[in-house]
Amino acid sequence: MEHLRPFAPRAFQYGLAAWSWLDLAGMTPRLATVFGDVLLESLEGWWFLDTVEGSLELRWPTAVELTAELDSPAGRQDLLLEDLVVEAAAHGVSPGPDEVLTFMPHPVLGGRLSAASAVPVRLELALRMTGELHRQRFAPAPSPLLLGHSLQHATLAPR
Repeated sequence: MEHLRPFAPRAFQYGLAAWSWLDLAGMTPRLATVFGDVLLESLEGWWFLDTVEGSLELRWPTAVELTAELDSPAGRQDLLLEDLVVEAAAHGVSPGPDEVLTFMPHPVLGGRLSAASAVPVRLELALRMTGELHRQRFAPAPSPLLLGHSLQHATLAPR
């Protein structure tokens, strides 16, 4: 099984819409790991969207450096979660062509980072779910007083 996989641009677009609370402008999703983390390319270099941690990091200035780290034993373990992929496959859990593995329940909700909790889910749905979970943790929640109005249009003027 390939540890880095391409997906249709529409799948990335739909799934990454839930990550709009991060600034993804100017980044193009290129590949996803088996566990749904996304590698994005920009003029600055290559970014790593960690869907377990809910973080986005400019990690590699060039594709050569990206490849070198992901080919290293530490990169395969820490970023590609190779041991978990192999263990899940040994238990008969492998993603289909349009799927990635995700943790159910997700670690954000108290789930374990283990092969036993890995389940295949379509990429766009896995990204939507994890993006929403992390948005609720990190992004400010709109006030219930806005009653459906966007924060962009809400202003409080002193009287």
